[in-house]
Amino acid sequence: MLGMASFKLSYAGRGDIDLLLAHRQSMWLDIHPELENEVKGAEALTRDWIERMLSGGRLVGFIMKTPEGKVAGSGCVWIREEQPRPASPHLEVPYFMSMYTVKPFRRKGVGKLIVKGAIEWSREHGYERMVLHASTEGRPLYEGLGFEPGNEMSLKL
Repeated sequence: MLGMASFKLSYAGRGDIDLLLAHRQSMWLDIHPELENEVKGAEALTRDWIERMLSGGRLVGFIMKTPEGKVAGSGCVWIREEQPRPASPHLEVPYFMSMYTVKPFRRKGVGKLIVKGAIEWSREHGYERMVLHASTEGRPLYEGLGFEPGNEMSLKL
């Protein structure tokens, strides 16, 4: 059995776009299997967005692999523009998204290591907070790492 120290975290490059896309789609299908047609229908748009954001430095992908090079999971930080906020010098916030752990590697600390890597990257780049939306299954992981429970609200027009 692999221990947490056995995994290696690396940054995604342009050659990892298909992996990030596949993991994002798998994440959505795990959360909402009833949206299979919609997830597949958004593939081209999602691929283009990932490529554009990654190329422009607005998306940072984190890929976790075994010592043999097998992909165990991934997650991304999207540098999202936001409105000015009191007590914050940034007009951007790291938004953690697309967290996915490949099924044989679940419950082995892979997700925790990916999130910790994203937190460390965000701190190193001078951000004082990170935001995300969590699935019901993912909430305990994020809360265990200090994320405050909450949800962004929206209005469908």
